[in-house]
Amino acid sequence: MSNTPPSSPGEFELIRNYFCHGFPHSADTLLAIGDDASVVQPPAASQLVQSIDTQVADVHFPASAPAALIAQRALRCAVSDLAAMGATPQGFHLALTLPDSDSAWLTGFSSGLKKAAHELNIALIGGDTTRGKQRVISVAVQGWIKHDNTPLTRAAAEDGDGIYLSGPVGAAALALPQVLNNPADYSGLAQQYYFPAVHLSLGQALLGRASACIDVSDGLLQDAGHIARSSALQLHIDTQRVSVADDQQRALCLTGGDDYQLLLCGPATLLQPLTAVFPQLHHIGECRRGEPGVVLSATDALLQQLSEQSGFNHF
Repeated sequence: MSNTPPSSPGEFELIRNYFCHGFPHSADTLLAIGDDASVVQPPAASQLVQSIDTQVADVHFPASAPAALIAQRALRCAVSDLAAMGATPQGFHLALTLPDSDSAWLTGFSSGLKKAAHELNIALIGGDTTRGKQRVISVAVQGWIKHDNTPLTRAAAEDGDGIYLSGPVGAAALALPQVLNNPADYSGLAQQYYFPAVHLSLGQALLGRASACIDVSDGLLQDAGHIARSSALQLHIDTQRVSVADDQQRALCLTGGDDYQLLLCGPATLLQPLTAVFPQLHHIGECRRGEPGVVLSATDALLQQLSEQSGFNHF
């Protein structure tokens, strides 16, 4: 993390105690925490993939939630962007804005962060800390894709491509009342909120097979619209084919955010065989020429419900 003048006593001790040890090591990181910047040696014939994700207390997570759960969620959400591009994780930078240097909170946060980092095999290679009125967590992730592979984007879907989803949607949205009422309870559906699955293996398997991909963070239908507009196509989705956490609340499942499933497009001849390896991967529609947007096959009752709901929008 950067050696800027301390904004409050204990800043550098905070970094040494909680973030300088216990994380995975990346062999291509030549210099990590403790200098003005990190230094990374790119592997031969590789492309660098980068993304940054910011989470604000009481906007993206309950401020009173256990720090270990907040850390798990923050890193998983950020690394999901690498999965959506088909990248292999290399390292991440962490920027923390904190109202105080609460040792108990920092112990829990660093513990949860280390567990997530080891599971996802991604090294902490730098960052920054500062004081502010509320907790803000920014995680910048990076990874590699071999030059002979084309990174997955939102803009290359083609007419006739099948549309696939990596697993059920809706659990995180359905868990939200539980999360808000009792932030420390991560049982049941709240597991999906605090510990979203990161589909790294699937993302890497999609290279050379899928034409477009996005991780579902703001709601399935809203994120499908991003692919539709970027690829200048219509995404025709059969809502009854979509696997949801609760069929009785299908409209909320289709529009609720924070699932971090992968939504992808590509030739069925290339994608269908992957369902044997990734059994939750399922076919939900087709890409067609037409005015860019999402076209739904659904009952009138469901369409009415959907017209009253939308995916998450930050502004």
